[in-house]
Amino acid sequence: MAKLVEEFMINLTRRQSLAFAGIGLFAASGAPLIARSQEKKTIKVATQYGTSHLATTVAEKLSLFHKHAESAGIAGTEFQIQRVSGSTVINDGIFSGSLDIGAYGSTALIAAWAKTKGSYDLKGIAACNEAVLTLYTNDSSIKTIRDIKPTDRIAVTGTTSPQAIMLQMAAEKEFGKGEAKRFDKQMVQLPHPDATTALISGNGVTLYFAAPPFISTLEASKQCFKVVGGEEIIGGPYSGALYASTQKFADANPKVLAAFVGALTEAMDLIQGDPGNAAEIYLAAEKTNLSPVQVEEAIRGQVFTIEPRGMQSFANFLAGTGAIKQAPESWRDMFFEPISKGNGS
Repeated sequence: MAKLVEEFMINLTRRQSLAFAGIGLFAASGAPLIARSQEKKTIKVATQYGTSHLATTVAEKLSLFHKHAESAGIAGTEFQIQRVSGSTVINDGIFSGSLDIGAYGSTALIAAWAKTKGSYDLKGIAACNEAVLTLYTNDSSIKTIRDIKPTDRIAVTGTTSPQAIMLQMAAEKEFGKGEAKRFDKQMVQLPHPDATTALISGNGVTLYFAAPPFISTLEASKQCFKVVGGEEIIGGPYSGALYASTQKFADANPKVLAAFVGALTEAMDLIQGDPGNAAEIYLAAEKTNLSPVQVEEAIRGQVFTIEPRGMQSFANFLAGTGAIKQAPESWRDMFFEPISKGNGS
Protein backbone atom coordinates (compact mmCIF):
# COMPACT_ATOMS: atom_id res chain seq x y z
CA MET A 1 0.00 0.00 0.00
CA ALA A 2 2.95 2.37 0.62
CA LYS A 3 3.80 2.01 -3.08
CA LEU A 4 0.18 2.72 -3.98
CA VAL A 5 0.28 5.95 -1.96
CA GLU A 6 3.50 6.96 -3.73
CA GLU A 7 1.94 6.30 -7.15
CA PHE A 8 -1.11 8.32 -6.10
CA MET A 9 1.12 11.30 -5.28
CA ILE A 10 2.96 11.01 -8.62
CA ASN A 11 -0.34 10.93 -10.53
CA LEU A 12 -1.62 13.85 -8.46
CA THR A 13 1.46 15.90 -9.38
CA ARG A 14 0.96 15.05 -13.07
CA ARG A 15 -2.68 16.15 -12.93
CA GLN A 16 -1.63 19.41 -11.30
CA SER A 17 1.00 19.98 -13.98
CA LEU A 18 -1.64 19.58 -16.68
CA ALA A 19 -3.93 21.94 -14.78
CA PHE A 20 -1.18 24.56 -14.53
CA ALA A 21 -0.46 24.15 -18.26
CA GLY A 22 -4.11 24.82 -18.95
CA ILE A 23 -3.99 27.94 -16.77
CA GLY A 24 -1.01 29.15 -18.80
CA LEU A 25 -2.97 28.76 -22.04
CA PHE A 26 -5.91 30.69 -20.58
CA ALA A 27 -3.55 33.45 -19.44
CA ALA A 28 -1.91 33.65 -22.85
CA SER A 29 -5.26 33.95 -24.60
CA GLY A 30 -6.39 36.68 -22.25
CA ALA A 31 -9.21 34.56 -20.83
CA PRO A 32 -10.05 35.14 -17.14
CA LEU A 33 -8.30 32.90 -14.62
CA ILE A 34 -10.31 30.89 -12.10
CA ALA A 35 -8.23 30.41 -8.97
CA ARG A 36 -8.34 26.99 -7.39
CA SER A 37 -8.96 27.08 -3.64
CA GLN A 38 -5.89 26.31 -1.59
CA GLU A 39 -5.74 23.26 0.64
CA LYS A 40 -6.64 23.82 4.28
CA LYS A 41 -3.80 24.50 6.69
CA THR A 42 -5.55 23.24 9.82
CA ILE A 43 -7.14 19.79 9.54
CA LYS A 44 -9.50 18.82 12.34
CA VAL A 45 -9.61 15.06 12.86
CA ALA A 46 -11.92 13.21 15.26
CA THR A 47 -10.74 9.80 16.42
CA GLN A 48 -12.30 7.42 18.95
CA TYR A 49 -11.11 5.45 21.97
CA GLY A 50 -9.32 2.11 22.15
CA THR A 51 -6.32 0.49 20.50
CA SER A 52 -8.28 0.23 17.23
CA HIS A 53 -7.23 3.86 16.74
CA LEU A 54 -3.65 3.33 17.88
CA ALA A 55 -2.08 4.25 14.53
CA THR A 56 -3.54 7.76 14.83
CA THR A 57 -2.18 8.11 18.36
CA VAL A 58 1.28 6.95 17.25
CA ALA A 59 1.25 9.22 14.17
CA GLU A 60 0.29 12.18 16.34
CA LYS A 61 2.89 11.46 19.05
CA LEU A 62 5.74 10.92 16.57
CA SER A 63 4.77 13.90 14.35
CA LEU A 64 4.17 11.64 11.35
CA PHE A 65 1.30 13.80 10.08
CA HIS A 66 3.70 16.75 9.96
CA LYS A 67 6.36 14.61 8.25
CA HIS A 68 4.05 13.34 5.53
CA ALA A 69 2.50 16.76 5.00
CA GLU A 70 5.98 18.05 4.17
CA SER A 71 6.58 15.09 1.84
CA ALA A 72 3.28 15.80 0.09
CA GLY A 73 4.24 19.41 -0.51
CA ILE A 74 1.94 20.98 2.10
CA ALA A 75 4.45 21.91 4.80
CA GLY A 76 2.89 23.87 7.63
CA THR A 77 -0.35 21.90 7.57
CA GLU A 78 -1.45 21.09 11.11
CA PHE A 79 -3.50 18.01 12.01
CA GLN A 80 -5.52 18.63 15.17
CA ILE A 81 -6.57 15.31 16.71
CA GLN A 82 -9.48 15.12 19.15
CA ARG A 83 -11.03 12.05 20.79
CA VAL A 84 -14.77 11.55 20.87
CA SER A 85 -17.12 8.60 21.37
CA GLY A 86 -19.59 7.50 18.72
CA SER A 87 -20.29 8.20 15.06
CA THR A 88 -23.21 10.55 15.84
CA VAL A 89 -20.88 13.23 17.23
CA ILE A 90 -18.60 12.79 14.23
CA ASN A 91 -21.47 13.01 11.74
CA ASP A 92 -22.57 16.29 13.31
CA GLY A 93 -19.03 17.66 13.09
CA ILE A 94 -18.38 16.54 9.51
CA PHE A 95 -21.65 17.90 8.13
CA SER A 96 -21.50 21.16 10.10
CA GLY A 97 -17.94 21.78 8.93
CA SER A 98 -16.40 21.77 12.42
CA LEU A 99 -14.55 18.54 11.55
CA ASP A 100 -12.70 17.59 8.36
CA ILE A 101 -11.99 13.88 8.93
CA GLY A 102 -13.76 11.52 11.31
CA ALA A 103 -13.39 7.95 12.55
CA TYR A 104 -16.46 5.82 11.89
CA GLY A 105 -17.38 2.26 12.68
CA SER A 106 -17.52 0.26 9.44
CA THR A 107 -21.31 -0.01 9.41
CA ALA A 108 -21.83 3.62 10.40
CA LEU A 109 -19.62 4.64 7.48
CA ILE A 110 -21.71 2.52 5.09
CA ALA A 111 -24.93 4.05 6.44
CA ALA A 112 -23.52 7.57 6.08
CA TRP A 113 -22.25 6.82 2.56
CA ALA A 114 -25.70 5.57 1.52
CA LYS A 115 -27.57 8.51 3.07
CA THR A 116 -25.30 11.23 1.67
CA LYS A 117 -25.07 10.09 -1.96
CA GLY A 118 -25.78 13.12 -4.10
CA SER A 119 -25.33 15.57 -1.21
CA TYR A 120 -22.27 15.41 1.04
CA ASP A 121 -21.03 12.20 -0.63
CA LEU A 122 -19.18 10.91 2.40
CA LYS A 123 -16.60 8.20 1.64
CA GLY A 124 -13.84 6.32 3.41
CA ILE A 125 -10.21 7.47 3.47
CA ALA A 126 -8.52 4.51 5.18
CA ALA A 127 -9.13 1.69 7.62
CA CYS A 128 -7.66 1.74 11.13
CA ASN A 129 -7.29 -1.99 11.68
CA GLU A 130 -8.89 -5.39 11.32
CA ALA A 131 -11.42 -5.54 14.14
CA VAL A 132 -11.38 -7.98 17.02
CA LEU A 133 -14.93 -7.50 18.32
CA THR A 134 -16.21 -10.10 20.75
CA LEU A 135 -19.52 -10.53 22.57
CA TYR A 136 -19.03 -11.07 26.33
CA THR A 137 -21.45 -11.78 29.16
CA ASN A 138 -21.37 -11.73 32.96
CA ASP A 139 -23.93 -14.55 33.06
CA SER A 140 -22.23 -17.94 32.87
CA SER A 141 -25.47 -19.57 31.70
CA ILE A 142 -25.24 -17.69 28.37
CA LYS A 143 -23.12 -19.92 26.15
CA THR A 144 -24.47 -18.96 22.71
CA ILE A 145 -26.65 -16.34 21.02
CA ARG A 146 -29.62 -18.64 21.54
CA ASP A 147 -29.24 -18.36 25.33
CA ILE A 148 -29.86 -14.60 25.40
CA LYS A 149 -33.09 -13.87 27.28
CA PRO A 150 -35.60 -11.07 26.49
CA THR A 151 -34.69 -9.44 29.81
CA ASP A 152 -30.95 -9.22 29.03
CA ARG A 153 -29.52 -5.84 28.14
CA ILE A 154 -26.70 -5.72 25.58
CA ALA A 155 -24.20 -2.84 25.49
CA VAL A 156 -23.08 -1.52 22.08
CA THR A 157 -21.37 1.75 21.19
CA GLY A 158 -24.13 2.81 18.79
CA THR A 159 -27.21 1.50 17.01
CA THR A 160 -25.37 1.61 13.66
CA SER A 161 -22.04 0.43 15.09
CA PRO A 162 -20.34 -2.74 13.80
CA GLN A 163 -21.23 -4.38 17.13
CA ALA A 164 -24.95 -3.67 16.71
CA ILE A 165 -25.01 -4.88 13.11
CA MET A 166 -23.00 -7.99 13.95
CA LEU A 167 -25.51 -8.78 16.69
CA GLN A 168 -28.21 -8.56 14.00
CA MET A 169 -26.17 -10.80 11.70
CA ALA A 170 -25.70 -13.32 14.51
CA ALA A 171 -29.44 -13.28 15.27
CA GLU A 172 -30.34 -13.93 11.64
CA LYS A 173 -27.72 -16.65 11.38
CA GLU A 174 -29.01 -18.38 14.53
CA PHE A 175 -32.77 -17.87 14.22
CA GLY A 176 -33.30 -17.49 10.46
CA LYS A 177 -34.36 -14.89 7.89
CA GLY A 178 -36.40 -12.06 9.30
CA GLU A 179 -34.90 -12.39 12.80
CA ALA A 180 -32.08 -9.85 12.35
CA LYS A 181 -33.69 -7.28 14.65
CA ARG A 182 -34.56 -9.79 17.36
CA PHE A 183 -32.33 -8.09 19.95
CA ASP A 184 -32.65 -4.46 18.81
CA LYS A 185 -34.87 -3.38 21.74
CA GLN A 186 -32.41 -4.94 24.18
CA MET A 187 -29.44 -2.84 23.02
CA VAL A 188 -28.07 -0.18 25.36
CA GLN A 189 -25.80 2.50 23.89
CA LEU A 190 -22.66 2.96 25.99
CA PRO A 191 -19.06 4.05 25.27
CA HIS A 192 -16.50 1.25 25.60
CA PRO A 193 -15.10 2.34 29.01
CA ASP A 194 -18.59 2.65 30.55
CA ALA A 195 -19.77 -0.66 29.05
CA THR A 196 -16.70 -2.43 30.41
CA THR A 197 -17.34 -1.11 33.92
CA ALA A 198 -21.05 -1.93 33.71
CA LEU A 199 -20.47 -5.53 32.61
CA ILE A 200 -17.85 -6.28 35.25
CA SER A 201 -19.94 -4.72 38.03
CA GLY A 202 -23.17 -6.30 36.77
CA ASN A 203 -24.78 -2.88 36.70
CA GLY A 204 -27.45 -2.59 33.99
CA VAL A 205 -26.13 -4.90 31.27
CA THR A 206 -25.55 -8.63 30.98
CA LEU A 207 -23.76 -8.59 27.60
CA TYR A 208 -21.33 -6.25 25.84
CA PHE A 209 -19.76 -6.37 22.39
CA ALA A 210 -16.19 -5.44 23.34
CA ALA A 211 -13.12 -4.22 21.47
CA PRO A 212 -9.40 -4.16 22.43
CA PRO A 213 -8.00 -3.26 24.91
CA PHE A 214 -11.29 -3.51 26.82
CA ILE A 215 -11.39 -7.22 25.99
CA SER A 216 -8.24 -7.63 28.10
CA THR A 217 -9.94 -5.84 31.01
CA LEU A 218 -12.92 -8.20 30.80
CA GLU A 219 -10.68 -11.26 30.64
CA ALA A 220 -8.59 -10.04 33.58
CA SER A 221 -11.72 -9.57 35.71
CA LYS A 222 -12.47 -13.33 35.62
CA GLN A 223 -16.15 -12.36 35.85
CA CYS A 224 -16.96 -12.18 32.13
CA PHE A 225 -17.22 -14.92 29.53
CA LYS A 226 -16.92 -14.98 25.76
CA VAL A 227 -20.11 -15.79 23.81
CA VAL A 228 -19.06 -15.35 20.16
CA GLY A 229 -16.37 -13.59 18.12
CA GLY A 230 -16.87 -11.31 15.15
CA GLU A 231 -15.04 -13.49 12.61
CA GLU A 232 -17.35 -16.38 13.48
CA ILE A 233 -20.32 -14.17 12.63
CA ILE A 234 -19.11 -12.49 9.44
CA GLY A 235 -17.00 -15.38 8.19
CA GLY A 236 -13.66 -13.61 7.80
CA PRO A 237 -11.63 -10.45 8.59
CA TYR A 238 -13.51 -7.16 8.86
CA SER A 239 -12.70 -3.54 9.62
CA GLY A 240 -13.95 -2.12 12.87
CA ALA A 241 -12.98 1.53 12.39
CA LEU A 242 -12.24 3.68 9.35
CA TYR A 243 -11.67 7.35 8.57
CA ALA A 244 -13.96 9.25 6.23
CA SER A 245 -14.70 12.70 4.85
CA THR A 246 -16.83 14.41 2.24
CA GLN A 247 -16.26 14.56 -1.51
CA LYS A 248 -15.97 18.35 -1.27
CA PHE A 249 -13.13 18.11 1.24
CA ALA A 250 -11.37 15.35 -0.72
CA ASP A 251 -11.58 17.29 -3.98
CA ALA A 252 -10.16 20.43 -2.38
CA ASN A 253 -7.49 18.65 -0.32
CA PRO A 254 -6.02 15.66 -2.22
CA LYS A 255 -2.54 16.15 -0.72
CA VAL A 256 -4.04 16.19 2.77
CA LEU A 257 -5.62 12.79 2.14
CA ALA A 258 -2.34 11.42 0.77
CA ALA A 259 -0.40 12.75 3.78
CA PHE A 260 -2.98 11.34 6.19
CA VAL A 261 -2.87 7.87 4.63
CA GLY A 262 0.93 7.97 4.45
CA ALA A 263 1.21 8.86 8.15
CA LEU A 264 -1.15 6.05 9.19
CA THR A 265 0.77 3.57 7.02
CA GLU A 266 4.10 4.46 8.64
CA ALA A 267 2.55 4.38 12.12
CA MET A 268 1.20 0.87 11.49
CA ASP A 269 4.64 -0.30 10.40
CA LEU A 270 6.11 1.12 13.62
CA ILE A 271 3.42 -0.58 15.73
CA GLN A 272 4.20 -3.92 14.13
CA GLY A 273 7.94 -3.43 14.57
CA ASP A 274 7.82 -2.29 18.20
CA PRO A 275 4.50 -3.08 19.93
CA GLY A 276 6.06 -2.37 23.33
CA ASN A 277 6.77 1.25 22.43
CA ALA A 278 3.32 1.52 20.87
CA ALA A 279 1.81 0.34 24.16
CA GLU A 280 3.69 3.08 26.04
CA ILE A 281 2.37 5.70 23.60
CA TYR A 282 -1.18 4.40 24.03
CA LEU A 283 -0.96 4.42 27.85
CA ALA A 284 0.22 8.03 27.79
CA ALA A 285 -2.77 9.03 25.65
CA GLU A 286 -5.68 7.12 27.23
CA LYS A 287 -6.60 6.16 30.78
CA THR A 288 -6.78 2.44 31.49
CA ASN A 289 -6.38 0.08 34.41
CA LEU A 290 -4.41 -2.31 32.21
CA SER A 291 -0.70 -2.84 32.72
CA PRO A 292 1.80 -2.11 29.93
CA VAL A 293 2.14 -5.88 29.40
CA GLN A 294 -1.63 -6.29 28.97
CA VAL A 295 -1.85 -3.40 26.53
CA GLU A 296 1.06 -4.76 24.52
CA GLU A 297 -0.66 -8.14 24.42
CA ALA A 298 -3.84 -6.50 23.11
CA ILE A 299 -1.83 -4.71 20.42
CA ARG A 300 -0.05 -7.90 19.35
CA GLY A 301 -3.44 -9.57 18.93
CA GLN A 302 -4.52 -7.09 16.26
CA VAL A 303 -3.78 -6.55 12.58
CA PHE A 304 -3.23 -2.89 11.73
CA THR A 305 -3.92 -2.11 8.07
CA ILE A 306 -5.31 0.77 6.04
CA GLU A 307 -7.00 -1.73 3.69
CA PRO A 308 -10.77 -2.04 4.35
CA ARG A 309 -12.03 -5.54 5.14
CA GLY A 310 -15.54 -7.01 4.98
CA MET A 311 -17.17 -3.78 3.81
CA GLN A 312 -19.07 -5.40 0.95
CA SER A 313 -20.42 -8.11 3.29
CA PHE A 314 -21.65 -5.50 5.75
CA ALA A 315 -23.20 -3.43 2.95
CA ASN A 316 -24.98 -6.43 1.45
CA PHE A 317 -26.45 -7.31 4.86
CA LEU A 318 -27.58 -3.73 5.52
CA ALA A 319 -29.27 -3.60 2.12
CA GLY A 320 -30.95 -6.94 2.82
CA THR A 321 -32.49 -5.64 6.05
CA GLY A 322 -33.55 -2.34 4.50
CA ALA A 323 -31.10 -0.29 6.60
CA ILE A 324 -29.73 1.16 3.35
CA LYS A 325 -31.56 1.36 0.04
CA GLN A 326 -28.92 -0.35 -2.05
CA ALA A 327 -25.50 -1.89 -1.57
CA PRO A 328 -22.64 -0.58 -3.74
CA GLU A 329 -21.64 -2.64 -6.75
CA SER A 330 -18.16 -2.74 -5.20
CA TRP A 331 -16.68 -1.73 -1.85
CA ARG A 332 -14.42 0.57 -3.90
CA ASP A 333 -17.40 2.87 -4.54
CA MET A 334 -17.34 3.81 -0.86
CA PHE A 335 -13.69 4.97 -0.75
CA PHE A 336 -11.44 7.69 -2.08
CA GLU A 337 -8.10 7.07 -3.78
CA PRO A 338 -5.60 5.66 -3.06
CA ILE A 339 -7.52 3.15 -0.89
CA SER A 340 -10.13 2.49 -3.59
CA LYS A 341 -7.31 1.15 -5.79
CA GLY A 342 -6.05 -1.24 -3.11
CA ASN A 343 -6.83 -4.80 -2.08
CA GLY A 344 -9.72 -4.35 0.33
CA SER A 345 -13.00 -6.21 0.42
